[in-house]
Amino acid sequence: MDEVRRQDLRLFGRELFSSGRLIGLAFGIFLLWVFPLFSPGASVAKLLTIGVVLLITVASAYQTSVRKRFLNKRYEALWAGCKDRMQRFDDVLRKMRKEQVADLIEVPKTISRTCESVYFALRRADMISHEVQLSEKGLYNVPPVLTAPSNDPQSTELYRIADKNIAEYRQGFAGVMAGVQRTEAQSAVFMTTVDTLRMKMLGYRLVGRSPELPSQDFLEALNEAKLQLASIDHALEELELGPFPKTIAVQPDANEVHLEH
Repeated sequence: MDEVRRQDLRLFGRELFSSGRLIGLAFGIFLLWVFPLFSPGASVAKLLTIGVVLLITVASAYQTSVRKRFLNKRYEALWAGCKDRMQRFDDVLRKMRKEQVADLIEVPKTISRTCESVYFALRRADMISHEVQLSEKGLYNVPPVLTAPSNDPQSTELYRIADKNIAEYRQGFAGVMAGVQRTEAQSAVFMTTVDTLRMKMLGYRLVGRSPELPSQDFLEALNEAKLQLASIDHALEELELGPFPKTIAVQPDANEVHLEH
């Protein structure tokens, strides 16, 4: 998370102190100060106007830096999908508040917390993928296959060592990218979990307590959603420990696993 925030500050500073923005700011301040836009002796008004221009410049730089936070359009699209699900969920939740369902108090908090974890994980995956592409572009897609051109024992041994290095390279690359791939998968799980839960909420609110969706089934759906969100958090926490995931988080069956209170 700290690495992501540092990257955000670097982007903001780069936009704020870009040559084009500084030149435009200096030119605007010069025009405001030199030309008689205000009555004589209205220096205070000029200073206030310049302050407003500075604030607008800072706000503009910040908004531009926010749009540039994702380096890869793929991860930007994944995060846009997560945000869209959160917005849709919040819209349905606002209409369902009057139902007074107890689990709806905790589930939105869990979803919001998991969504934030997914965001930071996607940002880290985005930065890792970008660094790998810069470093390994043109190399890792088709690693060279080396074969000995002669029967010379020394050459054969050297090529054997080269082949071993290629295998270690592939293993290292797979390890680095494993966390990236799992983050993409977890974002997909998050979106589909929220989609399923939102549809259950719609059914419960619109159909009511009819046999098509009794309240017990709805509460079990909430419980299952919490289990899935917990599995996402577990997987994302594991990725924090290093690039080589050691376990596979499997979604338990809601009928077999019960949440502890």
